[in-house]
Order: sequence, then structure tokens, then C-alpha cells
Amino acid sequence: MRQKILTSILIIFLPLVLMAQTVSLTFSGRGSADQYIQLDRITITNLTKGWSETLYWPDTVLTMQNGTGIAEMENQASLQLFQNNPNPFEGATDVNLMVADAGTVTLEISDVTGRCVETLYATSLQVGNHQFRVTLSQTGLYVMTAKQNGNVSSVKMACNGIGEANRIEYMGLIEIAALHNSTQKSRGGTSNPFTFGDRMEYVGYAIIDGNEYESQRITQEQGTSQTFVLQFSVTPPQFNCGTSMLTDIEGNSYSTVQIGNQCWMAENLRTTRYADNTVIEQGSSGFYNTPFWFYADGDATTKPTYGLLYNWAAAMRGGTFAPNPTDGLQGICPLGWHMPSHEEWIQLADYVSSQSTYVCGNAPANISKALASTTGWNSDNHNCAVGNNPEANNATGFGAMPAGTYSVNTTINFHDSAALWTATEYDDENAYARYITQDAATIHIDYYPKVIGKSVRCIRD
Repeated sequence: MRQKILTSILIIFLPLVLMAQTVSLTFSGRGSADQYIQLDRITITNLTKGWSETLYWPDTVLTMQNGTGIAEMENQASLQLFQNNPNPFEGATDVNLMVADAGTVTLEISDVTGRCVETLYATSLQVGNHQFRVTLSQTGLYVMTAKQNGNVSSVKMACNGIGEANRIEYMGLIEIAALHNSTQKSRGGTSNPFTFGDRMEYVGYAIIDGNEYESQRITQEQGTSQTFVLQFSVTPPQFNCGTSMLTDIEGNSYSTVQIGNQCWMAENLRTTRYADNTVIEQGSSGFYNTPFWFYADGDATTKPTYGLLYNWAAAMRGGTFAPNPTDGLQGICPLGWHMPSHEEWIQLADYVSSQSTYVCGNAPANISKALASTTGWNSDNHNCAVGNNPEANNATGFGAMPAGTYSVNTTINFHDSAALWTATEYDDENAYARYITQDAATIHIDYYPKVIGKSVRCIRD
């Protein structure tokens, strides 16, 4: 019985030991009034080893490999896994492996519980540097381990997206120069030496109103992963919803509008990158788990006015919610903003319905005209319809544009409908959305296939 308990402890402890070889440092900025401050760059200095590393926005995480791991667990002279690139990654990433002894190498990927999710037996590997592509179907933290002749090497990986399946694919031999460049440029990773207990110094820099500010310096011995809040003595400009503009990672600016207690974007999102600068691919067909964006009406010239269309995987960045959450998820939205949940859309509709100046024909449900833009709509003769006298639309300032949708390899309903995603999932294949159409006085609420491209409006945290 004692032997079984000891074996169980070792099985649980082994993944934790492997993970403990990596130290992750995460940084954020705060002003004197505790407001969020976007960091322009962070300088990390190892005072013990005498090196310095700088992270540039949007990179705010540095990973360091402890150089004093147990020899039998991390024999880097014979076998070495290099930090995957990119890391974090959106469902797929590349990993480089140095093999000093020809033969078979076992590659395993385990989740944080120690459960093996994928294994590859790479047979007959020659001496040299080999590349593998890792695909993971669930978000989370993972440990990838290489084993050969009693030698073990491991790296920790952070998956923020959803790939098609758990898979390790052999990509082939790579040149030493290419390996060096890949590891040097791996986002958030450093090849500089680090040992648990090294004395480190951290300082952040931010650009506010065109001036550069330096944060308070943090100096300490580092032995574990840690999140740091870098404090600035400056107070950033106050954001005033309705007059302040929102800017995304690409530099696109959006008007904002206060409706009741909520602050909304007053324009459709048009970024092709997430807030950490990760690129979203332009789509030509729909897939449930692959993030894609599309042009409204298939025309690039529509982007400045109508924004872009996104499938739900792109809008949510792989995140999911059970029905009717109380809060949204950042997803594709800029920092400080998030995807509105089903409940937050209901809150918007309830407020607009409660204001007589926003209601058409004294019917509380007739609020489409108050939320729709004054331009872009096809005409319609129905009473209180959006397309009937559109110049009277947009009493709220929300300005919903009829960008239509992308479905079955084509765009439809351009000029006829504004279709907007919520953050709330209905089931594995469908999510809730809101529709405003040119021939209706009320907002249509239902669930729709996640593959469809729809507009996105973000709401402030």
C-alpha cells in the first residue's frame, strides 16, 4: 500500500516538477488613481547574471528557463526542446528539438493535471535540429516533454485558441541558424541564463499624451512565476463615454455612446488583429473552430463604414459561455472592453424600451429605429420600420449599420440587416445574436450557426 501511495505521489509530482523549471513573469501598468495604463515596453534586468531583456507592447509576458534543473530530468547536452513559437498560441504552434544521439524520441503533451493528451514516437531521428507542429483542441496550460535514452527535456505551453484536434506533426530538419532565430524571436521567451534566486529588476515605460513615463522599479530575488503591477505616478486622461474615442490594436478609432448604465462602441469593429497583436485570417468559407473575418458584401471598400464581419470563433477567440452569463469575455475587443453577453443586450433593449423618446408608435418593443443608423438601409413602407423614413433613426446614437452577414461562401442581406454577435453560446454549433432588419420595428433575438459572419460591437468593462 505504501508503494502505491508513493507511486501516485510521484505521478502527480512529476508534471509539477517539469513545469517548475519555467518561470513566467507577467506585467501590467497602473496609474496613481489605480487606472489601467498600457505599457509601451518593460525592461527586465538580471542583476546576478548581468543581462537585460526588453519586452515591447503587446508582449507583456517573459518566460525564463531555470538553468539548474535536476540533471536526469533535463539533460540539455543530449536532448533539448526549445520554447515553442509562438507562445501563447492560437491552437497551433511550432516546437524545435535538438537531438545529439540518433534514434527514437518520444514526445508527449500533458495538461496541468498530468493527463497525457497526445503522444508521438519519432523514430529514426538523425543527429540535428528537428521541428514539430503542435495542434491542441482545448485552451489551457500544457507541458510538452521529449524523452530519449533516459534524457528528458520539457517546455510549458499556453494555448489560447482551439485547434482542430490534438496532434504532433513532424515538419523536418532545420538549419541551426533558423533554430537560433526562432528561439530568439519566440514571443515572450528569453534564451538568457536564469537560476532560481537570481536578483532581478523590473521597470515599465508608458507613453501618455505624447510624453514618456517610467514606473517605479521593482528589485527582488526571483524563484517562482509571478504577476507584477508596475506603478506610475501619473494619472492618465479620464475616459468619457460619448466624447472619448476608443482605439484598437491596429489604430482604428471608434466613437462611443452611453446608453443607460452601459458604454458601447458606436461603430462596428473593423480590426484584423486581437488586442495582443495576434493576426486573424481572412476567411473564404466557414469553420466552427477557426477564427475568420470577412468583408461586408465581399467588398474591401465597405470596411471604413460597415466594419468587418466575424464568425463566432473569431469574435470570442475560442472562449465559450453557458447560456445567460452576467459578464462578457474580451474576445476580439480592445483592452478594457469585452464581447457583450446575451444578458447585456437584454439590458440595453430594456433601457431603450423604457424611454418614450426612443419608442416608435407608443409600443415599447418598437426600438429598432432608435438603434439603427440613419444611412445605408434599403427603403420599406411598414410603420415604424427601420427603412421607413431612416432619417428619423438613431435616437440613441448606437448607429447599427446594415452590414448583412457572411454565410455559405457569400455575403447576404447587405443594406437589409444589422446582425450582431453576443458572447453567449446556445450549444456547440450555435450562439445568440441580435438582428435589426429594414422591414421591422422590433429587434429579432435568436441563436444562429457560429460559422456565420456577423458584426461585432464591444461594451466597456
